[in-house]
Amino acid sequence: MGNRRLIYGIVFFSCILYGCGQDEPYLDKIPASTQRTVLLYLGVDNNFRAEAAKKIEILRENWDKNTDGNLLVYSDAGGNAALIHLYYNPQKGNVADTIITYPDENSASPQTLTRVLNDVKNYRPANSYGLVVLSHATGWLPAEMSKPTPALRSIIWDTGTSEANNYMELTAFAEAIPYRLDFIIFDACFMGAVEVAYELKDKADYIVASPAEVVSPGFVYSTMAQRLFQPQPDLTAVARDFYEYFNNQSGLYRSATVSVVKTAELENLKTLFQGIAGQARNDTGFQDLQCFGYGSQKIYFDLGDCIQKFAPEKYNDFQTALDRCVLYKAATDSYYSAGVATLKPIHTFCGLSVYVPQEAYPAANMRYGQLKWNQ
Repeated sequence: MGNRRLIYGIVFFSCILYGCGQDEPYLDKIPASTQRTVLLYLGVDNNFRAEAAKKIEILRENWDKNTDGNLLVYSDAGGNAALIHLYYNPQKGNVADTIITYPDENSASPQTLTRVLNDVKNYRPANSYGLVVLSHATGWLPAEMSKPTPALRSIIWDTGTSEANNYMELTAFAEAIPYRLDFIIFDACFMGAVEVAYELKDKADYIVASPAEVVSPGFVYSTMAQRLFQPQPDLTAVARDFYEYFNNQSGLYRSATVSVVKTAELENLKTLFQGIAGQARNDTGFQDLQCFGYGSQKIYFDLGDCIQKFAPEKYNDFQTALDRCVLYKAATDSYYSAGVATLKPIHTFCGLSVYVPQEAYPAANMRYGQLKWNQ
């Protein structure tokens, strides 16, 4: 979301983004790995523009020349967008070489996401694929929710050149993914919702995300590549790196929630949850549940706390199913909410949030009924 706290400026590394200094293209001379191809999708044509060069430089500096895998970055940080390949060149060292330059475009368009993923697959086909998304996000919420509250921006926000705001909603995001992914990592706020994971269960085997806001600088990119290009991607290590970084901070920066979700186990979770949601609609007690909302909004409730409140007799069975689904979870003692610019306590954390339909959010309630989790 727009609430990640930017604590320092950054010089835009134009040479990194466009591979300057290369006497001749070297990519054709290196063997293409077929183990795994990972795309980092930088939808940062917004107030995150400086993040693009920073993330690419961190990845380039920490690239291991013995890595068996293909790391590509789509960067839309204003002006022309680019598809960049990070690799080791014996003459130049670690480089970030631009493969494709796109004209100024909307990175929040489903058509753009589909095309980039297809370009990645065509350029470096592999046995498995992964996706990391960095942008603003508000989980499953519909874009119209952004009008009364500008901080809410659905998935990926592009300020654009012809339109003031461009958004991609969850259903469009899911439909835009053209092939099965091993994992999706969301370096974005509020994506650790059960509604998000369930919508994407037919698109990715694992989801790594935060149910609350993600404080800058977000996930740890210095170790990310070595985690993701192991024979079996170590998603727990990616999530743990994120949690431990922020758990070692102080003040408002000691804020992190994260989980690793196995999507194949979500159907069990949904079956157990059926019937509870209807009861929740008519119970005002949900206002006391653990919440990870923006400011005073009560939108992202802890899923486990909902079960405890509305169906305690089902909690043991639900917890067993949850343990099979949430492979890793971690949270600090409190989370940062930019809506009130302060920390809020975390009393319980199951790794996933869930929405409880409410009279206060009629637009959200209507769209919620269209999600696969609620069908």
